[in-house]
This record gives sequence, structure tokens and C-alpha cells, in this order.
Amino acid sequence: MGDFVRGTPQSLRKTYPDSLIAGIMLHRSIDRFTDDHPLFLESKKFLHPDRRRFAGIIIDIFFDHFLSLSWEKYSDTSLTDFIDETHNILDRRAEWLTPELAIICQKMAKQDWLASYQTISGLALTFERVKTRRNFLAPLAGAEQDLSKHYSEFEKHFHQFYPELSSFAKSENPGEAFTWE
Repeated sequence: MGDFVRGTPQSLRKTYPDSLIAGIMLHRSIDRFTDDHPLFLESKKFLHPDRRRFAGIIIDIFFDHFLSLSWEKYSDTSLTDFIDETHNILDRRAEWLTPELAIICQKMAKQDWLASYQTISGLALTFERVKTRRNFLAPLAGAEQDLSKHYSEFEKHFHQFYPELSSFAKSENPGEAFTWE
């Protein structure tokens, strides 16, 4: 929801519970941390020049690819269980979703988007889907080619970056300040 909801914590309180606002704020903090991180900036250099202005979207999806492939290294919950629980929570909390996000979540579950991140062809579909949201996102098509061309560099950066991101997220959210239930 952090990518679909705008506003300050104060303005969001008119619509959402504090627990969800905390999650949205954490998402925004993680985005800032990621965008300013030296490994992210280094990874950006491997993107085709026409796509670099979309580095935040592209590298986030690339890193989701590596996270899904090495999920067991970073989580005690299986990827399948995580995906199932994510869809269950979104179903239970449909009133929290913007109209655009509600449509996306339905497609995400039906087409198993989260599991599709494990393959290059799945990423190609992801970039096609994202580019259809807004005309200016057209350069996202083909971004998976950048990953294929520099796969080992992106993978190395992800495995160096993710533990730092995890530590940052825990410091921003000590004691699990929000819950999705």
C-alpha cells in the first residue's frame, strides 16, 4: 500500500488504522533507505541508460527475484506459506485497499505474481504489467534483459544489501509496532 496511498500520517488517520499507517510509513522509510544505499546506486549503473530513471522500481523487482530464490535463508516461513498468508490478509482487509490496488491484488492472486518472481520470464511479465499502469512507465519493458546481462552483479549486491535492509527495518520498527491482522 505504500506505493498506492498518499498523505501524511495525520491525513491517513481519517481512513486507516494506526497499525496500517505504521506499515505504510515503514514502507516509505525502506524505499528511502534503499534509494540512497551505495549498493543500490552501484546496481543502477548496470541498467540500460533509458531505464535508469526507473531504477527504484526495477532494482526492487530484481531484488524480489533474489529474495524469492533464497527465501529460506532469510525467513523461517516457507515462501508458499508467506504468499498464501499475504493473499489471505489482503482478502480479510479489502476495505483498506484503494480501488486500483484492489484490482491489482485480485490479479496478483489469480496469476500468482509473487511466485512468478522466481523466473526471468516471470519478471518479464511483471515489467509488462507494471508498464501498463501509466504511459510513462513504458521503458520498464525489457528490464529483465539488464538482469540477465548482469545477473551475478545484481545477485551479489542483493545478498550484501538485504541483511542491512533487514537490520534497518527492525530498527525502524522495534518490537513489531504494527500488525496486519
